[in-house]
Amino acid sequence: MFKIKQSQETKEFEQLDSATPGTAMLKKRSKMTAEQAHLSGKTGKADLHMHTTYSDGCATIDELLEHVQMYTQLDVIAITDHDQIEGALRARDLWAKSSYRFDFVVGEEVTTKEGHLLGLFIEKRIQPGQSMERSIDLIHEQGGLAVIAHPLHRLFRHSCQKEVMDRIHASKEVWFDGIETWNASFCGIYANAVAMGTNRSIYGLAELGNSDAHTLSAVGSGITWFEGQSAQDVRRNIEKGMTAPGGNFWDLQVYYHWVRYLMDKEQRETRRLLEENVTYAN
Repeated sequence: MFKIKQSQETKEFEQLDSATPGTAMLKKRSKMTAEQAHLSGKTGKADLHMHTTYSDGCATIDELLEHVQMYTQLDVIAITDHDQIEGALRARDLWAKSSYRFDFVVGEEVTTKEGHLLGLFIEKRIQPGQSMERSIDLIHEQGGLAVIAHPLHRLFRHSCQKEVMDRIHASKEVWFDGIETWNASFCGIYANAVAMGTNRSIYGLAELGNSDAHTLSAVGSGITWFEGQSAQDVRRNIEKGMTAPGGNFWDLQVYYHWVRYLMDKEQRETRRLLEENVTYAN
């Protein structure tokens, strides 16, 4: 029994030539626990992937900022609504006028032709529907960081696949700055382990953990562990490969609230269109 267990543990650690400094202490397909994070000096907690009513999230900008302040222990957050940046810019303005204890990053979840891509530390909207390479270039031209969102999920059409990652990895002109290896939503249910193992064996990208929150109760369910407390500390950690993924999955209540919100939103939109048609007909 001992020999079998020892063999399994050895297998977990093998072929980790590309593990970053931030994940070197972890097994091939393991996230970082709170205890491991504190022992390695990673006391900062960031959630750099979440959505508001500016895309398909349930919470307004004000509600999200207040929730992070009152009900989480996050040090840094990023708002990354789908294919637009207006909400994140407005949130930064509100954040700057207040005395929130957490730091803020402007971001966007960009829909490329080959999967979703997080643009962090940007100021201008990245147009959706472009190639992965072009989208990365546009993020870098702004001085931002390009992070692969929820990769390697075979059934999710917005998940970046290995052939795309291989192509970028082989390129000398374009690069990813990080990879989301813990996504707390349905996108990560089996793909998180695949992303961790693949990255630590092949790509060696800085690893992030994020909630991909569409409801307030999901915020902070995914965590990026880092050394420091500020947004610039997070950035430095990503650039040096010092971050590590952590967190948990959404619970059932999160799914219920989000689906209920989307259904109600669709019904409201249907009623609005019907009312407009009636008014036009009269």
